[in-house]
Amino acid sequence: RSVSVAEVKELAYARLQAELNKAQQELKLKDEEVARLSQIRDEVGAELEDLTASLFEEANNMVREANIKQAAAEKRLKESNLKMEVLQAEVQALKTLMITSTPSRPNPHLHPQLGKSNSGGGHRRSPSNYELSSISSLARRSPPTQSPPPPNPNHVANEYVDFNPEQYEVDPVYHKEFVAWRQNPQLDPSDPFLARIYQEDIIPCLHFAAYDLTQEVLKAIENNSITIEAVSGNSPFPKKCSLLDAPRLCKYRMKLGDSSSWHYISQLCRNRITSVCDFFCYLRYIQQGLVRNGIHEVYWEVIRRRRSIALARLGICLTS
Repeated sequence: RSVSVAEVKELAYARLQAELNKAQQELKLKDEEVARLSQIRDEVGAELEDLTASLFEEANNMVREANIKQAAAEKRLKESNLKMEVLQAEVQALKTLMITSTPSRPNPHLHPQLGKSNSGGGHRRSPSNYELSSISSLARRSPPTQSPPPPNPNHVANEYVDFNPEQYEVDPVYHKEFVAWRQNPQLDPSDPFLARIYQEDIIPCLHFAAYDLTQEVLKAIENNSITIEAVSGNSPFPKKCSLLDAPRLCKYRMKLGDSSSWHYISQLCRNRITSVCDFFCYLRYIQQGLVRNGIHEVYWEVIRRRRSIALARLGICLTS
């Protein structure tokens, strides 16, 4: 039998209504899923923000602590370097003092007790290990030489050691140069104060036959890199002086700078070199601010050391 148009429409409407209900149900489920996922996303975002903030705070704390530790380490390093520089300067100064100290004219910085002894005698400085080794070496082997016997040390001391500035006069030109140098003490050979000493004292004192070696000696003295020591008496003393280039008994040897070569020198050359070393050592003390005396006392101390250079150049050196 035939279906009417109204029934067909009703069936179509019912089918469409069912599909619509199904679609609405699926859409509702999807909306719920989207809402759930959005909530999860928001929770994860919040947790991520909290974690990021926590990480940044921890990183900032670590950086701050690292900066504090680095600053403290740099401060300790700076203090350690400063202490090391001071200790190195003291060691170098003591090394120079040991080189320039001699038995008959000991360095007062090494032997302060000598200033307390009376001029009439009494206390006598005990020889250092360096001097004892030299004396024992000479006692074990004392070959004859053609040189005349040395003068009585006591006689030389009475004649040359006494230094009384009150009996002397000040050179106004030299004093003016010294005062100008004292305001900014630099070991510059072109400075008028040092240029005069180089010309009048140092160069004449270090005038030896071996010119090239002499220049190396002067450079080593200026750089404070010269070493002088007594030759061991276990073997024969060399018979030729490297500086004089002449037959002389060499009881000392020297080493210049970083060189490993030793040069054997006579007593005369050793005395001349140590007198110049002693002078430069005192100038370095002034430069480093270790000399606290007044300008007048420092001036006469420089004069005394210039006189020592002149005496050493003439062979009248108060050493054993």
